Amino acid sequence: MSVVADVPFAGNSTRYDYIDIDRDHAHLIVAHMNDGNVVVANLSDGSIAKVVPNVPTARGIVVASEAGVFFVTSSPNQLVAVDTTTLAEVRRVTTGNGPDGVGWDAKDQIVATSDQSDGAISLIASAGTGARTQVKLGTETGNVVYDAPRAVFWITVVGPTKPDRLVAVDPIAQKATITIPIQGCDGAHGLRIHPNGGSALVACEDNDKLARVDLASHEVALGSTGSGPDVLSIDPGLGWLYVAAESGDLTVFDLNKPGVVLVGHDSPGGSSHTVAVDPATHRVFFPLVKGPMLRIMKPAGI
Repeated sequence: MSVVADVPFAGNSTRYDYIDIDRDHAHLIVAHMNDGNVVVANLSDGSIAKVVPNVPTARGIVVASEAGVFFVTSSPNQLVAVDTTTLAEVRRVTTGNGPDGVGWDAKDQIVATSDQSDGAISLIASAGTGARTQVKLGTETGNVVYDAPRAVFWITVVGPTKPDRLVAVDPIAQKATITIPIQGCDGAHGLRIHPNGGSALVACEDNDKLARVDLASHEVALGSTGSGPDVLSIDPGLGWLYVAAESGDLTVFDLNKPGVVLVGHDSPGGSSHTVAVDPATHRVFFPLVKGPMLRIMKPAGI
């Protein structure tokens, strides 16, 4: 990986969290968790478009283009919706305790939050303006993503028994429909679905593993990551999975091959536990506490 640019970023030198890309508006949306705001940067060069203020403990981010908003989980126990065009806050709604990840079901206009402290998922109808239904799943939940072909939300679940699990939740029936034990994964948290829909990729933050879970056979393959793997991002064009870790180590895996196949390692910067990749340019973004700054990198030869 080579550095394309280091761009000064907004706010104080405090922890960032999840990132999403708004392709319609060419924006990179970053939760500045410990600064209480959301940074919206231009995808082209990382320059600041706007800082959305007063979003305490901003964590999960998902762009809901079909509803014209992006959603941010925040404290105390709330979901913040921001207009993707004006970048102005439009509403806040109540979630369960300790909301972390957030997913979007465009077909049914349902937004789902991972209520981490409740070990549950909240399903909020009508693009976050309707009724909220909470489904209890375990002791702790991590990230949540929507699987359009299967019409379910997948969510990582920890406890009360071992092993950790990957659970599918039907947003219409409002119940868990599939439970897959993730053997060898301790602290299941970060989550992405393979572009072909065949497997899920899970960051196991407590034992430094990447688990690839076959969604048909439920078989699990494991690979080693940096210490404290957290946020995952996929470049579908290259077929690469980026795994960012609390240690600042980046591990890259080749999803074109079966199992867990290593491409290589890099070190984007201290505490670079969050990552996003732009599939159109293959550039990879890391908000770094030191500075703060946005480090933009790209694979060698691209």
